[in-house]
This record gives sequence, structure tokens and C-alpha cells, in this order.
Amino acid sequence: MSGTAPEPSDAARTRPDTPPEDGDLADPAPRGARGWRWLVAALVVVLVALLAWRPWDAPDPVVVPSPDAVTTLETPVEPTPEATPSPTSSPAPRPGANAVFDPTTAATLFSTSADLEAGVPAAAAGVSRGLEPGSRPWGLRDGARVEPASCTAAVTVVSVPPSHHDAASWGNEEFTFEEDVVLLLDPAAARAAFRALVTTVDECPRYALVEPGTDGTRWTAEPALEGQGVFPAIVHDVTAEVDGDTFQQTTGHVLVGNAILTWTATALDAEDREAARAVLGEPAALSEMVERRALAAVRGIT
Repeated sequence: MSGTAPEPSDAARTRPDTPPEDGDLADPAPRGARGWRWLVAALVVVLVALLAWRPWDAPDPVVVPSPDAVTTLETPVEPTPEATPSPTSSPAPRPGANAVFDPTTAATLFSTSADLEAGVPAAAAGVSRGLEPGSRPWGLRDGARVEPASCTAAVTVVSVPPSHHDAASWGNEEFTFEEDVVLLLDPAAARAAFRALVTTVDECPRYALVEPGTDGTRWTAEPALEGQGVFPAIVHDVTAEVDGDTFQQTTGHVLVGNAILTWTATALDAEDREAARAVLGEPAALSEMVERRALAAVRGIT
């Protein structure tokens, strides 16, 4: 046959069933077993490293915000504008605060017989006119004075002659009810005079009217209470000693526009305050009666 035959090899030929030489007996384990040993050894090393490191005890990792997150955090937040409070309306003025009475309309502030018969227990049987309007001048009689002098307004209401003054009274055998009204130039002047009067009443728990030829009159007043009606007002109980006789009284003052209205209810035979209450009624009820008439007077001139 034509062609080139392979070159003969010098390597020794070994048959598949030839026994291994002595050098091959150093690792009697098969090749696959040696691979598993290396794998087990590697796992042991990793386990030892994990036990030494203890990653489960490590602190939580610090989260580094992304650039977008940083930008979001550093972006200033526009403050929400606060709601603008709605303007509060000023309180409504008291009824009659700016009322202006004159000599013709001043008498409309006085209580009527019907007012008394409905509002005073002792007046239920009827009342009659005592002092007629226009018959008593303002101020003290010639030679009379108030002691202490700082308490004069407790008797005269104002310390200087008013622009107008009037007085009237009703009564029966059990009581009398007297009223005085003084007019000032305007409501502002009346407010100032009323404040001065309230101060005088507060500072004068005891005062006396000294008149020549008489034993005079001495008053002992309880602290005044502020009225709870629609007008600025005060009311208090007073014990009066007149020519040796003692009378239980309730007195009040009301500011109505440019007018100051003063009223005094006197129990003629009551020996103590409890008996006087049965005749005159409660101070608050008397003050309310006077203010109802004053409100009607205000409505009559507006």
C-alpha cells in the first residue's frame, strides 16, 4: 500500500492492566476524593472567618443619600402663610351712651307711679306724688356742708353746678322713692362725672350733712355693687340717721347719655335690713326698674 507510515515512538508502552509503579502508591485515594477534601477545607476556613467577624453584630450601615435625595432635603420649603385673622368688630355701644337730654326731656327719666306699683312691694296698694318736678334746687342749702368735704358728691352727685337739675318723688305710708337728675354738657362730661361719683361713693362709707338749726343727717353706706343692666350703674344699701331717727335705704346711680340719674328708696318703719327688703324689694330689682324707665326715655328722644 502506498503512503507514509508513522514514526516509531521510543516511549515505553504500558498496557492498561499493567500494575502501577511504586511512585504512584503515595496518594491511594481516587482523584474525585481529593477534590472533596479541598472543598471541605475551604468551607471550614470560611466558617472560621465568619465566626471571627460576626457580621450580625455589626452596626447598621450608614445610608448615604443619593444626590437626588440630598437635593430634595436641601431645597427650602416655602412656609405656609398664616391665615389673616378676620377683623373683629368693635363692641356695640351701650344703649343711650350718646343720648343727649335737655331740660324738657330730662323729666322723662323719672319713674312713674305705674313703675313703682309694679316694681316695689310696698307700692302695690298705690302711691301718691310727694316732691313735684322743678320744686327742688340743686346743691346744699345756705350754710350747709358735708363732712368730710371730700364726700360732698355723695350728696350733690356732682361737685359743680350742672347745666340742668330736677327732682321728684313718690311714696305712701310705708316708703318713699326720690329721684334726682343732673345734666352735663355732653355724654363725655357725664362719663367723667360718673367716674368721679363712683370713686367718691367707694371712698365714703360714712359721711354727714351738717345744717344750721338741725341735727343734720348721717349716712353709713355698704360697699356699692355694679349694676347688671344695660346702663353703667351702681347700687348699695345705706343706713340714714335723720334728726335722731334711723331709716333703711337703698340708693343707686345710673349714667344715661349726658345725664346722671340718682334714686333713693327709703323704708319708713323698717327696723332692720331684712324688714326693709320686704318693703322695698331687692336692690337689683329696684335698679332694674329704674333702668327700664331710662331705656324708655332714651327711645323717646331718638
